[in-house]
Amino acid sequence: MNVPLGLAPFTGQSRTEHALVLVGGALACLLGYVGAAAAFFGLAALGHGEPVGPQRIAGVFASLACWGFYALAFVRGKGGPVTDVLAYPLATVTVVPFAFRWTAFGPAWDALADRVGFFLLRPALFVDAAAHVVPGLVLCAGVLTAWASLLGEEAVAAWQREHLSESFRAAFVDE
Repeated sequence: MNVPLGLAPFTGQSRTEHALVLVGGALACLLGYVGAAAAFFGLAALGHGEPVGPQRIAGVFASLACWGFYALAFVRGKGGPVTDVLAYPLATVTVVPFAFRWTAFGPAWDALADRVGFFLLRPALFVDAAAHVVPGLVLCAGVLTAWASLLGEEAVAAWQREHLSESFRAAFVDE
């Protein structure tokens, strides 16, 4: 079974290197989340039943740390061209804060049931998602835009030849 072309890793990296990118992204997210909460509000602010404001602010820092890490991994040609920019950070900022809160403060089954039931009618869920996605996505786009503009067209083309497979370049890069 082949990996879909958009999810293929950068060329020339081992599975261990690829796995280290995932672990690094998760650690960056965790440090951003827990570090911001501890520095600004105290770690107890992430507990179940606490006000959501501090949790959202910690989510913003988790997003920035996570997407920043994956953007730098992209620049280094580690991970994958599509996965570093979208798939891995989305999965990481979805799972890591949730997993940390459940590990540190225990499961909150009633809160989970409240969120899952009629989730489309709960604007707070969209606010939480935006706090975990938008800041990091903007940072990632900014980092990659600045990186590409500093390199110039010839250096970017050389980077693409070095790190992207021929089939990926043919499908997504070449006109």
